[in-house]
Amino acid sequence: MRVSADGLSREVIAVTGGIGSGKSRVARWLAAECAFALYDADAEVRSLLVPGAAGWQRLRTWLHPDFFAADGGLLKRRLRQAIFNDAALRQGMEHDLHPLVLANLQAKLAGREGPCLVEVPLLYEVGWQGHFDGVLVVYAPDTLCGERVTLRDQVPAAEAQAALRVQMPIQEKVARADYTVDNSGNWTDTLRQLAGIKQAWCPQSGKKA
Repeated sequence: MRVSADGLSREVIAVTGGIGSGKSRVARWLAAECAFALYDADAEVRSLLVPGAAGWQRLRTWLHPDFFAADGGLLKRRLRQAIFNDAALRQGMEHDLHPLVLANLQAKLAGREGPCLVEVPLLYEVGWQGHFDGVLVVYAPDTLCGERVTLRDQVPAAEAQAALRVQMPIQEKVARADYTVDNSGNWTDTLRQLAGIKQAWCPQSGKKA
């Protein structure tokens, strides 16, 4: 396995897309079908925000106490709502957390043998695309993504739309991608597209789509 100076494997493909696009399901399917390792930037964020972890410690130094519960845990729902309406707060959290997330991913991928997928929701927003051999963008119309988020997370439609607004327009992500998957239809339609990607990535997997 070739490893670059930044510690990331040169056999790594990023999976990204807008919130509610279905990128997690696509990433899990491809990883299982091709026997690729799968890493998740959001999972790294969650681990960093556990009380006492590095990310939590950084936020504790400046984030308002109202965002912390009595036991020190972050009130994530309250924080999420604030982030979408406060650019300075969002930028401050990104400044503290994104370098830690990237470092964690670098450490995990540096010692990995064979191809990997990494789900990075804000790949283009944070400018990490250069760390990967290729990028797969999963997309669907904003209206549909908003409906999915509202149903999945049990949040008001306005909150789902606010989350979409702070992300790069999906059309721009699609234009930059090496591979794309239109996940606006049913799963059977998506699988037809994934079958072609699977054949290109792992033609010897021996599994049928």
